[in-house]
Amino acid sequence: MLDKWRKLHIDRVIETTNNLYKQKHSICKKCHKMDNINCLFCYCPLYEDENCGGNYIILENGLKDCSKCIIPHTEEFVRQQLLFLYETQEDKWK
Repeated sequence: MLDKWRKLHIDRVIETTNNLYKQKHSICKKCHKMDNINCLFCYCPLYEDENCGGNYIILENGLKDCSKCIIPHTEEFVRQQLLFLYETQEDKWK
């Protein structure tokens, strides 16, 4: 039963954060060339991981430039990360 509500909650979070930059007075800016972009993870939770699977380059100053990566802005990634949080942090929320 709880899994059903988790799925519904995650679906709602994804729905409300898709194309967030289009909402009036949004602080989000469209920073990737995608038709449908999810803005929940504006800062990628995998940023520190060198093997994140994304399309990035290391700048001269040592920072990762992830502007060509769309992985954290897909519904599949957001769903996967939220499920991971639910599964790994559930005992802390009781």
